[in-house]
Amino acid sequence: MEDLEPEQIETLQQNPSHENLPAVLEVQMSHLDPHGAMDACYQLLSAQRAIAYLDPYGMAVEWGNTMHVTRLRAQHGVAIAKGDFLSARKRSKTAKPTVRSKSISNYARSITENFDSASTERLLSSIRTAALARSSGSPENQLISLWSAVEVLLSEPKDEARIVHYTSLITPCVVSRHTRRQVNAVYEGLLIGHRTRFSRILRSMPDYKETQGYRAFSQLMFLPEHADRRSTLAGILKNNPLALHRVWKLQNDYKDVKSANRTISDHADRVRWQIHRVYRARNQLVHAGRMPSYLESIILNLAEYYRSSIATIVNRAKQEDGKSDIDQIVAEIGIKYGIFRNAFDGRSTDALSEGQVAMLMDWL
Repeated sequence: MEDLEPEQIETLQQNPSHENLPAVLEVQMSHLDPHGAMDACYQLLSAQRAIAYLDPYGMAVEWGNTMHVTRLRAQHGVAIAKGDFLSARKRSKTAKPTVRSKSISNYARSITENFDSASTERLLSSIRTAALARSSGSPENQLISLWSAVEVLLSEPKDEARIVHYTSLITPCVVSRHTRRQVNAVYEGLLIGHRTRFSRILRSMPDYKETQGYRAFSQLMFLPEHADRRSTLAGILKNNPLALHRVWKLQNDYKDVKSANRTISDHADRVRWQIHRVYRARNQLVHAGRMPSYLESIILNLAEYYRSSIATIVNRAKQEDGKSDIDQIVAEIGIKYGIFRNAFDGRSTDALSEGQVAMLMDWL
């Protein structure tokens, strides 16, 4: 690839027209992987189109989603398509669209039926604002849209700093299912490679019929009376070091009350730190026009935090008898989280009880 000459760029900016735009744009991007080079070129084109918008009559500027990326002295390259950075995981070919559509329909019904009119309007407004991030190709717009969606979702601060207020409200919503996700991830991984022998161990547990699936697996991992079964599972995984390490890490994180308290606290602290990081990056963009180099990772984290928060709020509202107020629901989640933390507060080395394991899996 060759650099555009400075006078070429100046011509494009001052006199944007179809004649001045090259059919093939060659730009050298150093120290970037192919996807990063493609994204940087996309941002360059977007900037040129934005400049064209300043003209009173404007100009139609369009380009394809596929770009050809090659190394400086390479004879061949690779075609990379500009995909949706925040898109969900690709659906498998065997997935039934009708099942997914029904799930989305039920979720939409839960949003519209379980909140009062003001809360429903605010919730839908927040979701629409977040959707702008999915339709935008600019990481700056994605971050600003996602953070605006968070502010619309939550109440306005009164006597405290905005970031402190939003962090205290959204953190319990984000961390509510952390342990369950940990357990379920390891459980599903073991089912893939060791289904028969792993299932045999679970079925040997006395209460398996009442607590099947990943909930039974949580008891297997955390309760002291299942130490022999854990040793049997370790023997099954002796030729699979990665799976063995994941099982050991999960059990070690919750081997006693002290360990569980540390694991819960560390995860909540990481979420709070990440939210503060998002807010700083957003302020740099809005107030100083600076784009941090780690912007894409921040966008991914914020998008996941937002989805988790919406799911937690909606699921909590479904438990109420009547119409719910979104501020009240968020406040209740925060109170529940405080009660949950108190159950594991302390430096006790006692093993977890069955009630504490159940609370870890579903405290909300």
